[in-house]
Amino acid sequence: MLPTFVPPPLPDGLVPVNTGAQNRVFAEVQNIKNGGKCSDKDQATLGIVGSAQPGPDYTTLQPVFTVSIVGGQVVIKWNFGGYAAFLDAIELQVDRNDGKGFGPLTMDTTPGYTDTQPFPAARTVWTYRGIYLLNDARVGIWSQSVSIAVQATAQA
Repeated sequence: MLPTFVPPPLPDGLVPVNTGAQNRVFAEVQNIKNGGKCSDKDQATLGIVGSAQPGPDYTTLQPVFTVSIVGGQVVIKWNFGGYAAFLDAIELQVDRNDGKGFGPLTMDTTPGYTDTQPFPAARTVWTYRGIYLLNDARVGIWSQSVSIAVQATAQA
């Protein structure tokens, strides 16, 4: 039987707070902001507003990602580059070195993607590229192409 975990006691002067306290604080902050009686300067002093994050320059925005082989599949590590609030997804394409050039792989909304295509019968190089999407439209420029050698699958 595993021992029972007992959390350490709170430091002197602190008392536990009901679980809904944080929600009440957020609600009160929203009331202050919506009430119209607290100036922007006072809201800034209270720390309940901040400067708006500027959006990306969509003309130069370019995804950066890496590829690796994990468990016999290509894993593409990508993210929104700090602009998740301004982007919807990434379109990933792959060139499987079969003479067809780049073709669609996926449109992914969650950073990180695993290419589940089985490896070919002969060793080859697969190349990936991506571009960000906003409202189903491409924005920015295509990423640099990233290539990886994939091993041949064992033939039965």
